[in-house]
Amino acid sequence: MMISHSVIRRIGLVLFSCFSLCGAENQLIAETPPNIILIFGDDMGLDCVSAFNGRLGLETPHIDRLVNEGISFMDAHSTSAVCSPSRYGLLTGRYNWRSRLKRGIVGKWERPLIESNRLTLPAMLRRQGYRTQMIGKWHLGFNWPSKNQKSETPTYTSKLAEIDFTGAIQNGPNGRGFDYWFGDDVPNWPPYAWRENDKLLGTIATSAEAIGLTKYTGVNPGPAVAGWRLESVLPEYGKRCAEFIHAQKNSEKPFFLYFPMPSPHSPIAPDQPWKGTSGISEYADFLIETDAIVGQLLKALDDSQQSKNTMVIFTTDNGTSPIANFESLAEKGVHLTENFRGNKADAFEGGHRVPLVVRWPGVTKPNSRSNEVVSLVDLMATLAEITNYDLPDEAAEDSLSLLPLLQGKRLEQPLHEAIVCHSISGHFAIRQGGENGQWKTLFCRGSGGWSTPREVEASKQNLPAVQLYDMKNDPKESVNLHLERSEIVEQMTETLRRFIENGRSTPGSPQPNDQNSVHWTHVPWKK
Repeated sequence: MMISHSVIRRIGLVLFSCFSLCGAENQLIAETPPNIILIFGDDMGLDCVSAFNGRLGLETPHIDRLVNEGISFMDAHSTSAVCSPSRYGLLTGRYNWRSRLKRGIVGKWERPLIESNRLTLPAMLRRQGYRTQMIGKWHLGFNWPSKNQKSETPTYTSKLAEIDFTGAIQNGPNGRGFDYWFGDDVPNWPPYAWRENDKLLGTIATSAEAIGLTKYTGVNPGPAVAGWRLESVLPEYGKRCAEFIHAQKNSEKPFFLYFPMPSPHSPIAPDQPWKGTSGISEYADFLIETDAIVGQLLKALDDSQQSKNTMVIFTTDNGTSPIANFESLAEKGVHLTENFRGNKADAFEGGHRVPLVVRWPGVTKPNSRSNEVVSLVDLMATLAEITNYDLPDEAAEDSLSLLPLLQGKRLEQPLHEAIVCHSISGHFAIRQGGENGQWKTLFCRGSGGWSTPREVEASKQNLPAVQLYDMKNDPKESVNLHLERSEIVEQMTETLRRFIENGRSTPGSPQPNDQNSVHWTHVPWKK
């Protein structure tokens, strides 16, 4: 049975058995929703996985295991080339640039980015009977309690000097659909302290400077608890994730575990026994440790005999950061920019082409691959269909279900007409949908981010304001065809305009973008 993209989003689990790979087993799945683990790596492009990069120069055996046992989406994209906005897209099924955040990231002490009335992935799953657990990095803002309380009504502040670190921190993960959260905000941002639900654990009695944290590259000064070790963050998360998995063995409720990792994002702080294991660099050690922690979760599933009824999703928030020091690693045989141009922050492919691997025993075919162009916003509609949740028009406006692809089906037409990606500076890139969608248009003169040429440099060189690449024949984006194929540029420009003005890219009634008339500074019709 073939399904067009116009109806994929709305198909319920009532039809699930119609697509079964083996009817009896999938009928059981329909009656017993799977546990779901979503592992979200940080600053880790497709080329960081050895199964996808024969010249990586390192091994990632545990992520490779997921590749061998599940389906890999080889043309998957984060909605943004940096942290906060891509997390917004993942958890809402909505492009981040529809929110108030038009460029950059959520800053220290900033208010929540996800709107209070917006349906989120964990809130949706909680409505469907799931226990929703988050362990890891948030980076989507909080309401910080103020010392200057003048009434019983809580007041909040974004000024460090006014924050009451003993008070309740509101509208973080618990206010956006999670039953429980343990974690931090950004590993190189203050306060350097664990958070559990709405409380900061420990006493803020020192600073990052005083306990030597600022010797690590990228660490920001600020308040800390005594004895804070950056090396302990990733192992602590792995331990707690494994403990949670074991504790669910006899639970009557399915669980959703969201594990946004702090790695291999800076600060580069591998712990023992991984430090020094690569013989290459601390970054290489940290990448190996990241893979090992993924393995820790898989082992917990195996040991607790929950692997068969658990869907494991591994993906990342954006491409690899240049803090890895690409040139130095390449000299030692480690190639992190092998297949794509650019890196974290860019509109180029290296900024947002990410691994997306799904293992769902009995549904996904082992060691299978899809070349369909997909986006991380699609996970919300996918899990909605799997759990038989009917998404309303005002939710997940850019999300389409991947379920038929998970089942190995070929679509009659592209899942997406096109997907949209965003650079750190707010520059757009739009990619044609389908299997290995051919055309990609970038509305920037250079990378739109950190790699050469940056926008100022590209402007001085008088490079064209738009770029068009044939991704089928030129995946490294080396030849700009905007003049030769101007009709493609016009067509994709009009598609982007429609996606923006409709407030959605999926079928349904038009929806407002945040601020309605958003400050679109990087699209041609606003020049």
